[in-house]
Amino acid sequence: MYSMTVLSETLSNVLVIELKGGCCLEGGRGEGLYEVTGGGVDCMCGGKGFNEEIRCYCGLFILKESLKDFDFDVYLLLLGRVVSLILALPFTVRRKTGLAAHFVQTALINMYGTLHHIADACKVFAKMPVKDLVAWNSMLDAHASNGQMEDAIHLFNLMPLKDQSSFNIMISGYSSCGEALSARSIFDKMTVKDTVSWNSMISAYTRAGYMEKAHALFREMPVKNPITWNTMITGCLQSEHFNEALDLFDEMKTNCIPDYLTVTSVLSACAHLGSLETGTKIHIYAIDSGLASSPHVTTALIEMYAKCGSIEQALQVFHKSQVKDIFCWNAMISGLALHGQGYAALELFDKMRSKLVRPDDITFIGLLNACSHSGLVQEGCHLFDSMQEDFGISPKLEHYGCMVDLLGRLAS
Repeated sequence: MYSMTVLSETLSNVLVIELKGGCCLEGGRGEGLYEVTGGGVDCMCGGKGFNEEIRCYCGLFILKESLKDFDFDVYLLLLGRVVSLILALPFTVRRKTGLAAHFVQTALINMYGTLHHIADACKVFAKMPVKDLVAWNSMLDAHASNGQMEDAIHLFNLMPLKDQSSFNIMISGYSSCGEALSARSIFDKMTVKDTVSWNSMISAYTRAGYMEKAHALFREMPVKNPITWNTMITGCLQSEHFNEALDLFDEMKTNCIPDYLTVTSVLSACAHLGSLETGTKIHIYAIDSGLASSPHVTTALIEMYAKCGSIEQALQVFHKSQVKDIFCWNAMISGLALHGQGYAALELFDKMRSKLVRPDDITFIGLLNACSHSGLVQEGCHLFDSMQEDFGISPKLEHYGCMVDLLGRLAS
């Protein structure tokens, strides 16, 4: 069934939201229990990675029968795609006498926060007769995750009770806004700090460029997990401290197990340093640890080998890869462009299209660079026109820059 049942404030009334379209949700049992009492609400959810828009049409229902002795499972699917994938939040609700509506009202606040509909989240929150700590934290997170830190701190100060999650939400919110000092003021007020607290604070420092403070806090942290190490390594990359990132990787291996994010980051450090020897050692480590099959690691390996001067190794990694996403194809095309192999880049683009992989704006930057470096003026002009005509991709500043370089080579 395509329904999500929301328990109401009383035993006899239940609000049901019926999601029609892009998602299939399990619902309640029993026919004839529901009647439509409201119109549809169109919530368009979508983002990069969707083949078509996902539309949710919501209808309001009222349960006419008693909830007594009526148990069922409800799964709430949040369609809050901002950057990439569907965000799913499953939970099980048991219909029992006396179960309050605020449980699912809180879920609605989470959903509205994910969809950036903060005004709607506030309306649900304001109408809740009883607000428990989970509801306060959900509303707090809706503000903080959407960059509304003034509203978040106001709500934070109004909260009758706070837990670790409350503080962590604030630290993470300030971190995302680049306000490391404000994040630290919240961090210092915590009587008990968990791993999330420390990681969020370290992230706040690295994002703001306070690497010395991040290192100090990192060393002070009693227990570190892979997220902690990855946060520090990523911070080193962002600050162009590439050798420090590699040193942290070596230290990490003696304390915990690196994951694909770690390997991807340190391969990027090798690419920036042009360190083929170190990059090759990390490649061997990735193979031995079973991480080399990750598409993220594959892309990073291709970029590393290409930037370190070994295009043959880059091609070898590419051809051995079982799963090639758009990032993998783009990395290989850009690598060939870097080495002046324009015809090879164009051939790879044709093969990419034959595999039904749709190019993006990054693909064409690589292709135009390949044409420019190889003096393929006619081919480059054709690709530039093809961007919008065949793929609906509007040229950006980088594409025009490639064309200026391409035509400039023709003039010279």
